[in-house]
Amino acid sequence: MRDRFRDWNLLHKSVVAVLAALFVSLVFRLILVIDAGFELTHEVVLPYAAPEVWAFVSDDENRVRWQAELVDAQRLKGDMAQSGSTRLLFWKRGYKNWHAVEKTTEVLPERLFASIQESDKDQRWYRLELSPEGPCETRVLVREVIRPKSYNNRFWFFREEEVHDARWEASFAALGRWLDRTAGQNCTAR
Repeated sequence: MRDRFRDWNLLHKSVVAVLAALFVSLVFRLILVIDAGFELTHEVVLPYAAPEVWAFVSDDENRVRWQAELVDAQRLKGDMAQSGSTRLLFWKRGYKNWHAVEKTTEVLPERLFASIQESDKDQRWYRLELSPEGPCETRVLVREVIRPKSYNNRFWFFREEEVHDARWEASFAALGRWLDRTAGQNCTAR
């Protein structure tokens, strides 16, 4: 065996280099997530006018109907479509239940809704923008920045990205179904 591999130092050096690279990348990840928030962006174009979509986005009862994992929303102060209003949101994912206090930070009727949510497990900045692309077509863009409170959840957050993507895909599908049932007949070319 010694004849085949004449320079044993090369083997040891390569093993040490691989271990050093692994250690440096681990330390880099540890430092990177000390105070990290993770931005998730989801977008869909719906064949409905912006006012029809806004009716589901800006109302607590309708929001519970289409937004996946949201079980209930209780108004604490003001109307959801008013800046500064607050509400208590109840969430459920599988067997995990949690609640968050949400405060509306920005509202531009039929165009923009932004809020901040604070719970025991994370802090979220939620921004939903509606962009009309025609008389009967609206682009819905959701930007969500999630900052888990525990360091462990921030470090392993990349494992949960698929869960959040699936949540928004289910939400947009439900929004489309609710709009199919309730939207007016303003757009005849559907």
